[in-house]
Amino acid sequence: MPERFPVVSWFRRHRARVALLFAASLAVATAGCTESFEGGGACPSLCPGKAAAFKDTIFEAVVQDTSLAGFPTFGLSGVLLLVNRPDTVVTRAVIRFDALPSTYTPVGATTTSQITAIDSVFLRLPLDSTARLGALPVTLDIFDVDTAVRDTVTAVVSSLFRSDRLISSFVFTPNTTRDTLRVPLANARVLAKITTGSRLRLGLRIRGGSGQLRLIAFAFGSGVPFITFDPSTDTTYTPITVNTSTNVSALTADAALAYTVYSILDKGSSAPDAQTLIVGGYPAYRSYLRFNLPKSITDSATIVRAEVLLTQRRSTFASAGDTVTIVPLVPTTSTTITDLYRILDLSADGRFASVDTLRLVPRDSGLKTLNVLNLVRSWAALPANVPRALAFRIGIEGAQPGELRFFSSKAPATLRPRLRMTYQPRSEFAIP
Repeated sequence: MPERFPVVSWFRRHRARVALLFAASLAVATAGCTESFEGGGACPSLCPGKAAAFKDTIFEAVVQDTSLAGFPTFGLSGVLLLVNRPDTVVTRAVIRFDALPSTYTPVGATTTSQITAIDSVFLRLPLDSTARLGALPVTLDIFDVDTAVRDTVTAVVSSLFRSDRLISSFVFTPNTTRDTLRVPLANARVLAKITTGSRLRLGLRIRGGSGQLRLIAFAFGSGVPFITFDPSTDTTYTPITVNTSTNVSALTADAALAYTVYSILDKGSSAPDAQTLIVGGYPAYRSYLRFNLPKSITDSATIVRAEVLLTQRRSTFASAGDTVTIVPLVPTTSTTITDLYRILDLSADGRFASVDTLRLVPRDSGLKTLNVLNLVRSWAALPANVPRALAFRIGIEGAQPGELRFFSSKAPATLRPRLRMTYQPRSEFAIP
């Protein structure tokens, strides 16, 4: 009678042979999973416990770095530095009032009257009270800098800061000022501008000691400093406020706006040499770094740490002992745009890409690290024609006399900007 389960019977008769074959197969599999394969674990499906080891590596990944001066765009900074610190930085300011009123409405009247006498003329300067510097009295001189001769040329305007054009001198102590500085102007000089239909363009300069103010120059697209005066010497008037304006001919609206409130630099930061990157200073610099990493890392590896390593150089410029903030920028333009100024203008705020800011003291030195993990992880999703780059600007750019200096890629190898990464190479499936 045939057996009902022939397969079972076969295993019973040949169990010794089956055991021997199973033991041999297990030995082969074990040998395959312990074999060393270059590039990480070779059989994750068959040997799930054998993962590729993490690597901690410092890359010479910076293929381009440079510093560019002239930020923010001329005349369009929200704040403006007016400072006399002869050892490091000296600036002047120009404020334009090109549209002066010639009439006023007396109290209770229904018609306007010509302005023939004025009183109590004040230039009012809103201040950022966090940047006042100077415990001793200094003098603020105000000049008439209106001219018909190429008034967009800095040298021409600078030449008008002279004694015969002095409108007012005002003595004050910088660190005792409040949120607005109220500076008296000569009534007769302003009245002459009003009655002749002329422009009032003021040049400001601090002298007689070390002093610094940060003026609020623009807010919501218009100039903030203003003038107030009484349009009559009796009581039948409403005080008049005059806002900044300019009518520079042959310029676009944006360019004309830049000349409404702007600064003139007399002394500022020294330019960086080939081995130096600079962030901030006056005029403000920005620094740009472009990286190149193997695609096997940026596109395939599991990255758990990425840091830019910067070696700081000691700076003695201006507020060298103050804390300065570096704000990261992420360039997003493609290789079709080659103008670095344009690239930096179009860069996104790096804080939105979770790139950390750094707070450093200019007179310090040594190795500094910046966490860029999320930025480096994002490079895998970028099109091939978008450079992998990072840039830096200073906080309160253009109105803070502090700078940070770092060694560039042309410095000795141990001082150059580098990229430190901890990553796990991708494990490829393979049969041992």
